[in-house]
Amino acid sequence: MEPVRDYELKAFLNHAIEVLESLEIPYMVVGGFAAILYGEPRLTLDVDIVVDMKPEHIELLVAAFPFPDYYVSEEGIRDSLQRCYPFNIIQPATGAKLDMVPLPRDPFTRSAFQRRQRLEYDESGRSAVFITSEDMIVAKLLAYRETSSDKHLRDARGVLVTQWGDLNLEAIRLRAQESGVFEQFEELLELARREMPE
Repeated sequence: MEPVRDYELKAFLNHAIEVLESLEIPYMVVGGFAAILYGEPRLTLDVDIVVDMKPEHIELLVAAFPFPDYYVSEEGIRDSLQRCYPFNIIQPATGAKLDMVPLPRDPFTRSAFQRRQRLEYDESGRSAVFITSEDMIVAKLLAYRETSSDKHLRDARGVLVTQWGDLNLEAIRLRAQESGVFEQFEELLELARREMPE
């Protein structure tokens, strides 16, 4: 199967946002899709969404993604909410995938969820609720600490450079310090400064 195309992933995301908002499930788009919105273009095959879901939402959510157009497991979601780990919604025809992350218990993600903001994400003016650019940088540094994957550092640098004039650097410093990634942020900041035109 060919890799999922950008417009296919966006169409899938559009449907997911409509479903989440119609069911009044609080959410926040994070991960690579948010990093691309704030930063630099790169390939991503899925969308990560933090959701504050309750058991009463499960049947309605599953019904909104009917088989065979989509694959989602009701039992998998119930287990996911109990254990607080991600579940997937897959569109078999395109290979597009949503990683739905039950709202974690860690203080950083919970505070970031309170700061989330609505943004337009495509040319037609569609909007969704995203993690802030400041929190995106800290989240990517935390992801790098956990996985050692350089893509997270590249994403954090891309957001920092692209949003340079609009970022609250002191807020990022504070959140990075609270989350234990202060030194990594300062190193990234120094690298980004070197890229800025005089």
